[in-house]
Amino acid sequence: MLDTLTRLRTLEPNTDNGLYQTLLESTLAIPFRIDWASKKYTYVGPQIEPLLGWSPESWQTVDDWVARIHPDDRERTVTRCVELSIAGVDHEAEYRALTSDNSFIWVREVVHVLSDEHGQTSALIGFTFDISKQKKSEQMLEAQKLSNVRLQERLNLTHDLHDGLGGALVHMIALVEQGNEVLAKPQVLSMLKLIRNDLRLTIDTNTSTQVRVPESLQDWVAPLRHRFNNLFDVLGITCHWQFAQNWRTPPNAYQYLAMSRLIEEALTNVIKHSKARQVRLCLVQPEPDALVLEIEDDGIGFDVPAVKASGLGIGMHSMAVRIARVGGVLNIDSRPGCTLLTVRLALSQPS
Repeated sequence: MLDTLTRLRTLEPNTDNGLYQTLLESTLAIPFRIDWASKKYTYVGPQIEPLLGWSPESWQTVDDWVARIHPDDRERTVTRCVELSIAGVDHEAEYRALTSDNSFIWVREVVHVLSDEHGQTSALIGFTFDISKQKKSEQMLEAQKLSNVRLQERLNLTHDLHDGLGGALVHMIALVEQGNEVLAKPQVLSMLKLIRNDLRLTIDTNTSTQVRVPESLQDWVAPLRHRFNNLFDVLGITCHWQFAQNWRTPPNAYQYLAMSRLIEEALTNVIKHSKARQVRLCLVQPEPDALVLEIEDDGIGFDVPAVKASGLGIGMHSMAVRIARVGGVLNIDSRPGCTLLTVRLALSQPS
């Protein structure tokens, strides 16, 4: 009786297609055919049973198909398939299918829409493929990517702590150890505030999805200017700030944080190493899709190639890498009496 039922449910029951059906049933893919008017299966390949545990005879109507789709995938899958079938468009669908032991496996269906002489949908024929191994590999790859992202975040945090907070602490310790006079309260407060602000920026840099880009260049520069001018005043350094008032094109959150970190680090390096008395910071947008930063000081300077070759320029390297990650290029020229740091950052214009 079972054999009779299977024979009746062929892909083309009115034709002699025994060889065709044998070939179909010898593949790993599961062939099927659905009559569109009645919404009934006229054929399901026997391969369905080893895969899902359901016998071919248990697939009577499309309601059986719908009931065996994972609840989280059901509405999306069914809605899309019905809309495309009515429109006469061939399509594919990936979803989790219910097995007879109440577990789920991932499958992909490739559907070809048949139409009658009037262009109306008459039947659906297609194949169902087991893609559970592929999905498992994709999930493992995603997990690996997530692990790599977290590792990169830790490395970024390590660099930021070294280049920012670590540098600030070294500078403060040096001031205390090497100074001949007792530090006044304003000096101590300025140093502590610099460390606090640097720690805040480090935290912000590693939670960039929660950061909002300031409304204007002026809003961005103002807190930086206030923060460093307090310290510069205590140390007897004059700083000239030049910047446009408004954005022509704003940076994204990652670019804003990377540039903020670089400005913090560069100005801290001026304090730590340059022995400068004059500093100039210029931040402008010469073109709508570019942001250019210049930080210049009149300090003792240093040999840039020699520092890079010696492996001592870890801070310089991390600055260049950080800015390159967000589409920028860093250049440093230095000689006695003038060190110039230049960054050119490419911005995306709004469409």
